[in-house]
Amino acid sequence: MLFRPGGKPTARSPFERTWRGLVCLAAAFGLVTSLPASTFAAGDEAGWGLPTDTANAQYPYTNRLINSHDPYLLLHAHNPVDWYPWGPEALAKAKQENKPIFVSIGYSTCYWCHVAERLVYSNPDIAKLMNQWFVNIKVDREQRPDVDRVYMLATEILTGHGAWPNNVFLTPDLKPFFAGSYFPPKDDPRIGTGFPTVLAAIHNAWVEHRTDKVLPVAEQVFRAMQHVKAQMAAGAEVPIKPDAWLAKARDSSLAEFDARYGGMGDSRGPKFPRAPSLELLLADGRAYHDSAALSALTETLDAMAFGGIDDQLAGGFHRYSTEPTWSIPHFEKMLYDNAQLLRLYAEAYETTGKPIYRSVALDIGQYFKRDMMAPEGGFYTAQDSQVNGVEGAAYVWTRNEIVATLGDEAAKRFFAVYSLTPVPSPGVPTGGRETQGGVLRVQLPITDTLKRAGFRDATAMLKALAPERAKLLAARLKRPQPARDEKIVTGLNGLTIAALAKSSQILQQPEFLTWARMAGERIWALAYDPKTGALQHEIFQGHAQTVGYLQDYAMLGDGFMALFDATKETVWRDRAAALASSLLDRFAHADGALATTPDEKSLLIPVEDGEDSDVPSGTSIAIDLLLRLSAATADSRYSAAVARVVHHLSGQINDHPEIWPATVVTLNLHPMEYSEIAAASNATVPASSAQQQAFHIPETADHVRASAVVKIGSTDDEIVVTLKVDDGYHINANPASFDYLIPTSVAFDCTKPSRVEYPTPIRFKSAFAPSGLDVYEGSVSIVAGFPRESFKAGDSTAATITAQACDAQTCLPPSEIRVSVHFPVE
Repeated sequence: MLFRPGGKPTARSPFERTWRGLVCLAAAFGLVTSLPASTFAAGDEAGWGLPTDTANAQYPYTNRLINSHDPYLLLHAHNPVDWYPWGPEALAKAKQENKPIFVSIGYSTCYWCHVAERLVYSNPDIAKLMNQWFVNIKVDREQRPDVDRVYMLATEILTGHGAWPNNVFLTPDLKPFFAGSYFPPKDDPRIGTGFPTVLAAIHNAWVEHRTDKVLPVAEQVFRAMQHVKAQMAAGAEVPIKPDAWLAKARDSSLAEFDARYGGMGDSRGPKFPRAPSLELLLADGRAYHDSAALSALTETLDAMAFGGIDDQLAGGFHRYSTEPTWSIPHFEKMLYDNAQLLRLYAEAYETTGKPIYRSVALDIGQYFKRDMMAPEGGFYTAQDSQVNGVEGAAYVWTRNEIVATLGDEAAKRFFAVYSLTPVPSPGVPTGGRETQGGVLRVQLPITDTLKRAGFRDATAMLKALAPERAKLLAARLKRPQPARDEKIVTGLNGLTIAALAKSSQILQQPEFLTWARMAGERIWALAYDPKTGALQHEIFQGHAQTVGYLQDYAMLGDGFMALFDATKETVWRDRAAALASSLLDRFAHADGALATTPDEKSLLIPVEDGEDSDVPSGTSIAIDLLLRLSAATADSRYSAAVARVVHHLSGQINDHPEIWPATVVTLNLHPMEYSEIAAASNATVPASSAQQQAFHIPETADHVRASAVVKIGSTDDEIVVTLKVDDGYHINANPASFDYLIPTSVAFDCTKPSRVEYPTPIRFKSAFAPSGLDVYEGSVSIVAGFPRESFKAGDSTAATITAQACDAQTCLPPSEIRVSVHFPVE
């Protein structure tokens, strides 16, 4: 299960304060809102279903998703469920027949989405209930991110957490009243309520208790959603100070820097590349020659380049590292990660002159050419992490396999530089050194590796082993390969075009520019309508579809401006200007806000950008596009539009510039345009903001609370940390059952305990871990001992508890939970 890197823990947000009461209301009509995963077999395939057509005669059922031109929706096209895509036909049917709507949202590389398709939606008996009682809508979150965002907020409000698949029941006027994730196909007291029981309970509530129970819940959820949206958009305007924002964002990022392993985040937990934040460190180092920023950046880039998150044989980066050393990745590969990292490594090479960064950037380019580029131009979206249900099956090696492929002498040279980090599997005992599967990475420390291999420079050392890597890659490509999501998403291609055009200049690689041109020409030809100025969101199998979002217009326009900078061909600037004009016509509001979707009026609530996350937001890229056009054309419309947008966001950015790194970087890179914005600023506006980070990605701190007390003993002093874990969740024991799991641990500021006693765990068993895991549940205490008089009366310290909360279905991002400790005055 994937998760995005979340921000810092915040106070209880409006939806968190609301959802508990709503859950009680939902329970009042016989429903539960959190159900665990199941591995039950699908039901009997015989029975009721939809008629088939001649073209799909090999399937017993075919539904209207067959015409969807979307890989995730096509996965469900032969379910017996009468699925509709999101759109006016389904919504009108619900109103006409006064039926509740079942919306199921997922994406093509979501594991539990595939399980649900196989075990639940392929079951004719379950489909019969769905078709009789509901209007059923299937949504690809990558095709309709606006719908996904609206109903993920609803799920957060109703259940207190969110994950995919995201399944939500709505009234015909689109107000949600019940939500959950994966529902198993039948009841079992060990696992939870089956989907047929859920369907029957909701149907009964709709028929018997619509006005007294269902509609009131739906109305309360709707009001809570409006409240959260209003608070996210709130915030007074403040003076615009890009240099101060950059310094504040840099300091926040450096406070998260892991000096031991590189990257930002817990030194004991997963690591994401977080490219927008790394770009901010690079910009700060370039503009203000900040040595701490450049040091943190280069240490992170080095750690990633030498780690297992970098595909050492084929180039390109996996999605994230499952542990802190960057050695064991989640093996999915995403276009948006690699586009940003291509540009980042190229620009870091330009800044530092380190040849290893040039090599990494060139490898990413070759990965694009070999695995991600469509023959006609444009780039595919992602590669899956699994083959035949096994994570990393295409990438993992044993030592014996490498020796057999290279031969003894070549393998000896190879293993002087590279190592295999074992990949543990639940329930599978760790094998010997020769047969244990592992991920390739460069051995650290790099100085020892250079000495052992007889080289002075890492780039030369790795270049010398290029024949061995090529031989291993050729052998690896003979294995079954991960599935590829062959959607060509307009915005993500714009991001890639910009990266290729910029890096082609830095690296002197004209073929990069050729690929960028090909992508730009194909998308312009297929996805843009010159008569209306409308842009489509994606191309699949040569078919352009789905009305474009703010991010599509902004990213493609920014990519075209990068082509203009690289080629000086005015056609690219003119196309960027056309996209910018359409962007302002379709998405700009009078108050300076930018809508993220042109379909706002058909959604339950409007959706506005709230941060830069794993990619820059559409708003941040739009600011960059408009400022670059202002400089290239001297047209004041663009700078005026930027002034409105930045003033609207100024309170949010001033309070939390670290979550808007792309905007902060852009405003610092355009000092002349910034002066125009600053001149329009109202200096009398108070420098405070009511902005609250109301909607955030769920994390462990939402479900685990900590307290601490001091016990003075005769031989030593003790600090007892008590953790209270919400019902339905557990945290990993210390030690954890497997190396890749994050153990619960405690550390103290400025001092180390002489002993730490962790509680006796309980054994948790589930379908995904039948042999069991050691975990803590409920209330648990950790005792830390300190030598007598380590602390004086009245002293204080703080404990940091690292934990990751999971239920029987999903794991949340880990959290560092802080708790103050005060020693009593004697």
